[in-house]
Amino acid sequence: MTDMPKDFIQHHYQPGVFHRMSPLRNRAPLVFDIPRSGRDYPNDFRSPASFNEVKSSISMYVEELYNQAPEHGAYWLFACFPNAYIDANRHERDIDPELIDGELEDAFEPTEKSKLGVGLIHRLCDLTGAPLQQEPLSVPDLRRRLDQFYWPYHHELATIIHDMRDWAGVAYHVSCHSMASVARPVSRDAGQPRSDFDIGDGHGRTCDRAFVDAVMRCLSNFGYRVTYNQHFAGAESIHKHSDPANGVQSLQIETRRGLYMNETTYGKGPDFETVREHLGQLAAHLADYAQQHVTACNGGQK
Repeated sequence: MTDMPKDFIQHHYQPGVFHRMSPLRNRAPLVFDIPRSGRDYPNDFRSPASFNEVKSSISMYVEELYNQAPEHGAYWLFACFPNAYIDANRHERDIDPELIDGELEDAFEPTEKSKLGVGLIHRLCDLTGAPLQQEPLSVPDLRRRLDQFYWPYHHELATIIHDMRDWAGVAYHVSCHSMASVARPVSRDAGQPRSDFDIGDGHGRTCDRAFVDAVMRCLSNFGYRVTYNQHFAGAESIHKHSDPANGVQSLQIETRRGLYMNETTYGKGPDFETVREHLGQLAAHLADYAQQHVTACNGGQK
């Protein structure tokens, strides 16, 4: 990551769980959350799959692509743990019962994601569809993963959003992800090529269309092919935290990995810095957009 002035950015860490960067000047009611890019594997993680297969589900480098956001007044929150351990972009009850040894007090509510093998606890690897879990998790182990990783991340994100809403009257939330250039076996569109960026808003449920349009116009102006709710309409992060009726607007951005990395070797691609610079400009554009709405809501008081 780039070095930023100490008087401009405040860092807060919960080791192995999250890293937060908060702007101290020119704050905008805007947060970028990166819930599926972590690579800090807890000591108890075990898998029969190869490391290449395990890390194929990670949205690699997304935290770096968006790390200029605080320079423009936006908040930045990164989940350090891998989604192969517990997936912060899934509902806490979206669990395949076959992966758990025992019964929970709360009922399982598996969705299509669990049926595809990528629910809260992943059953399959993205790359090959190979088994990811060595053995079923005990209920205490599942509870610990929720209590020590999943919930602290979501509570931190909720705190940022609620604080922004309190002082600005509005809050804009962007959940940042990456997708394989060609859909993998665990996807419902397996084998299909993807656009450069796909913007999801739960088919209109998690934010106003004006915010979507601001994102799509900016990315399209850079020459990218941008789609809307085509590959991914958005998952738990935006559904858990959005509240459009009360000024909290959430959307999801999926970036095609082939734009910025080699999907075979996992190294950064030749256009990595170009994509990162464009996403920095997107952050600046959205910060201006958010600040304009603070003015509208609070009579000019930022």
